[in-house]
Amino acid sequence: AVVSTQSTGYEEGGPGQPRELTGKVEMELEILSKEDAEAKPAGKGQEEPNENPHLDPPNRPATSFLWFTSPWKSLRYIIWNNYKWYIIGGLILLLIIAMIGLFIYSAPGALSQKLIAQI
Repeated sequence: AVVSTQSTGYEEGGPGQPRELTGKVEMELEILSKEDAEAKPAGKGQEEPNENPHLDPPNRPATSFLWFTSPWKSLRYIIWNNYKWYIIGGLILLLIIAMIGLFIYSAPGALSQKLIAQI
């Protein structure tokens, strides 16, 4: 026997609060006899044997992750995509300031060596 449900909604809401639909699940449940179950083995989730029914890999967007399990992904997708040009501009500005600072720091010594060399 195959039991199929199309959109089972999950609702949340505390006591005295309105319930809010927070998600939907589409699922199919197949009840088999022992002989049929042994004839058609199935793995957990997408593990082998991935048959009866065949489960395709989930189609998730690249940004569906937990930020605390992968902080580099959060930097890439959240911070880098939104502030890429500000970060690049800031690094270039720091590089220019460092070059000017080094020039000002080394200019008096180089200038005095040139003056002494002329004498």
